[in-house]
Amino acid sequence: MTQPQRQPISDETLFGYLLSALPKEESDEIDSRLLWDQELQQRSIDLRALLAPLAETSAEVYEPSGDLVSRTISQLDSSPARDAAPLRQPHNDVACPTGFTSVMESASRQIRWAWIDSLAMVAAGVTLLCVLLPSVWYSREESRRLACSQNLRKFGNAIHEFASFNARGELPSIDIEGPLAFAGSYVLKLNESQLLESNELVWCPSQQSAPKHLGIPSMQQYLASSLEQQRSWIKTIGGSYAYHLGNIVDGRYETPRIASNLRVEQPTHDFVPIIGDLVDISRLEDESQPLSHGPQISNLLYKDGRVHSVRLRSLEASAGLDHPYLNRHQARAVGIGQDDTCLAPSFVPPVSVNENWMITTPLK
Repeated sequence: MTQPQRQPISDETLFGYLLSALPKEESDEIDSRLLWDQELQQRSIDLRALLAPLAETSAEVYEPSGDLVSRTISQLDSSPARDAAPLRQPHNDVACPTGFTSVMESASRQIRWAWIDSLAMVAAGVTLLCVLLPSVWYSREESRRLACSQNLRKFGNAIHEFASFNARGELPSIDIEGPLAFAGSYVLKLNESQLLESNELVWCPSQQSAPKHLGIPSMQQYLASSLEQQRSWIKTIGGSYAYHLGNIVDGRYETPRIASNLRVEQPTHDFVPIIGDLVDISRLEDESQPLSHGPQISNLLYKDGRVHSVRLRSLEASAGLDHPYLNRHQARAVGIGQDDTCLAPSFVPPVSVNENWMITTPLK
């Protein structure tokens, strides 16, 4: 049976699976992959072989021999009989049987050294795991973040190509009203222009549970579909990323541009993000809540093609920096002014009903 194409599992992730250090969702995913992926099965066997010496060492706990008691009693029986003696004697007059003393001393030494060896091995194993697990986790997270950055950069190349096809250098636009009045509609336009290398570009590689099987409809398929089907597509077309909603400048809605008409002495234009990881706005208030690539960290693609990992809490703490996921009114809606950016998920419209008053000039 042909299996669906999935993202490869790194050695760090598989190592964490074998050490039971992964979240349940990822462990279940690997369990299901192992049922049919022969290459993954072989890699799992190889990594288990590397961990086998540690497991064998941990299992070597001292157990006294089963005939220890019988040997001790036989030594006592074979020792010379003594005459009855008072219960209490001077210490230097007490004589212990030679056989009994040697057996007890030998057993005591064996038990003592066995415990020391066991404790040393356990301590070594714990130390190894304490050093190994953080490095595995860090390597795995860095690998995932790098894969997402590369995917975001490829996705950005498609957006830049689209902008290069028109004289104004505009990014894929979002309609103010109608069936294409949602942030993710830019993906339909990229797909219509045949600029997407693969439909999977819209999904972050680190998102294991992404519904990649849904695909991207053509513009004709989307517009001809029922309202219910359109609503379903609107939720998923944008994939794992949030897109620039555009700006309202002098009462007119404008689509972001790569080639800007801003003055040369305004270098901040290149530092405007046009796409980034999805962010749940409600989780921004809680610093302990992790985002796609760690606590409060988001990958952003800027107009000049660079990809940066940004800590969002640091943006909130600085009054001079524009928050990429909120406009100047601290809302998830179209930007207010030329330099105001707001990245939003696929289903978000550029302008809500409460903000229609800001548009005084119709878009031509």
